[in-house]
Amino acid sequence: MSKADRAEPSLVEDGRVWRYSAFISYSSRDRKWADWLHRTLERFSVPEKLRGQPSALGVLGRRLPAVFQDRKELASSADLGASIQAALRDSASLIVLCSPDAARSRWVNQEIAEFKQSGRSAQIRCLIIAGEPHSGDPATECLPAALLADGPEPLAADARPSADGRQDAVLKIIAGLLGVGFDDLKQRELARRQRQLVLMAGASTGALIVVSALAVTAVLSRNEAVRQRDLAREKTLTAERTVDFVKSLFEVSDPSEARGAQVTALEVLDKGARRIGGSLNDEPAVKAELASTLSEVYQNLGFYHRGDEIVRSTMSLSVNSPAIRARQLAVLADSQSLQGDYDVAIKTFDQALPLARDPEHGDPELVSRILVGRGQAKAAIDNFKGAEADVDAALKLDHVAHHGDHPDIARDLEAMGLTKNFGGDIPEARRLYESALAIRIKAQGSDHPRVSEDYNELGSIAYLQHDPHAAEMYWEKALASDVRVLGPNHPDVAATLNNIARVKLERRAFGEARPLLERSVKITLAQRSETHDDLAFSLDNLAMADRGLGHLTDAENAYRTALTAAMVHKHRNRGPIMTDLAELLCSEGRFGEAATLVAQAEPLIVADYPHDPWRMAWLRNTKGYCLVRRGATAQGMALLRASAPAVMARWPADTLYGHMAADRLHPAPEPSDASAPPPAPN
Repeated sequence: MSKADRAEPSLVEDGRVWRYSAFISYSSRDRKWADWLHRTLERFSVPEKLRGQPSALGVLGRRLPAVFQDRKELASSADLGASIQAALRDSASLIVLCSPDAARSRWVNQEIAEFKQSGRSAQIRCLIIAGEPHSGDPATECLPAALLADGPEPLAADARPSADGRQDAVLKIIAGLLGVGFDDLKQRELARRQRQLVLMAGASTGALIVVSALAVTAVLSRNEAVRQRDLAREKTLTAERTVDFVKSLFEVSDPSEARGAQVTALEVLDKGARRIGGSLNDEPAVKAELASTLSEVYQNLGFYHRGDEIVRSTMSLSVNSPAIRARQLAVLADSQSLQGDYDVAIKTFDQALPLARDPEHGDPELVSRILVGRGQAKAAIDNFKGAEADVDAALKLDHVAHHGDHPDIARDLEAMGLTKNFGGDIPEARRLYESALAIRIKAQGSDHPRVSEDYNELGSIAYLQHDPHAAEMYWEKALASDVRVLGPNHPDVAATLNNIARVKLERRAFGEARPLLERSVKITLAQRSETHDDLAFSLDNLAMADRGLGHLTDAENAYRTALTAAMVHKHRNRGPIMTDLAELLCSEGRFGEAATLVAQAEPLIVADYPHDPWRMAWLRNTKGYCLVRRGATAQGMALLRASAPAVMARWPADTLYGHMAADRLHPAPEPSDASAPPPAPN
């Protein structure tokens, strides 16, 4: 969105410039509501007659100014984080989502109190989403106590169905933000919707004429349609047999023969892709089915770009079968996930699911696969609740359809393990992966590619449980299996190389780690874009290796490229990369940009690592290091001494972090080993 689409900030209250139009305060249990409100406010189209007009928020553009949404409650701190306090100070209004959970939330009450202290109680706006105001019952009371203290009760919009409803309630909130009358804003919104309906009605009328003509044609051609239907059934059977044949080409009896691009199977695959591309134009369903299969095989072999090209090339085919179209969409969504386009992938899975569930012509076996794919994409964007719901639904379907040792059940357990891992439930993630691994080995053998993936995930879990030796053991097993089964240039190999290098970096073995990381990045870039989210890990690690070896220019370039990838995906590694880069800049005396990076990193680390106190301690330790380098020795040493214990409690003295924290307490004129730590491995 262009800058002109947003309202320009204005001077309000003693020359104060507001950074945010509003701050949304809510309980973490009401996050779904907060997400909805945030999206609605950000997407609201300001009526044309109001655009360009001055308001409490500045000269209005097409959209409202930015809205701050505190996504997580700060359970590890007794006080509001500095970033939250700053956002409250920089917000023109406070919107409180009122519910029984919010009323009981210490953080919601503290945010209200903090906002009131600025003397802006009149700028608090309430949105009731559940419970009852003034009920006197803690189980149903929805108004936080801080709202009622020290002043009159703020006016509230009520989103409950029995009151204003969502649409009118949010319009009341927006009217308050803009300083316009609710009735006027509602009439303008109704007028806009009416214009949309007129356009839709015109389009529907045209579509009805077309459909009617098609219906007449269908009636006149009924006998021909029956004949064509029978013929289509015959062709579908032929297509299914052909698909089975294509799949069988890659189901080798000895998995050690499947060595990616080094085997003639790839040549057979390329020949099949060329033949399908130039034929079967009069049989679109057969062509789509075969192309989907070829795309899957390319993806499984690690040729993501080629697989993506093939499935996209057939999406314009006229496919009438819901089952085949669902499979096309599922393969396309898988490809989008592999490229890191998770939001787009979720939408594509959403299109595929109702087609697969079609009661007459769908594909019930495809449903659980789509649910798992969508769940994994949701987990990648931190929608853990939605991810668990999807994967749990798939697991229930597969338990009914299969016995306990079926590979589909292992796939579901792996997906749930990934979700638990991302969500922070490490012990449960380990249990799920161990169960999946046992099924894989029993059903598919120890050399199946999914077995190595399970070893990789178990290595990551061991790492998160502070057992680097077990982690490296698992990853070495995964690497040997991947190279043997998938070939040396498969993207899975890249991820495993990065993980092994990570452990070596923590041992300060920069020379051993660097070639592994260089190879990992090269493999990733061959099959994925320069902004793929995996690069936020591997490039940061590569930069750290270069930093440790004294290759400062190479390190800086890698840090900046890693940060670009992290920012594109709003990756949790943004804050750590900023910290790493700031440390490097301080070592070269470039203190201005370093200070900016540290300031930007702090709220990100607070939000993304609420349960890792050493992360914030490391940021402050790096800030102290920069102050010492800049000449503010007393202030810097105070920060170093205050932050070092938390770092050293997590990292022993012989590890990178522990060594650096101890070394910084005794600064030398030119530190011999100063390199900022990378994030956790993939």
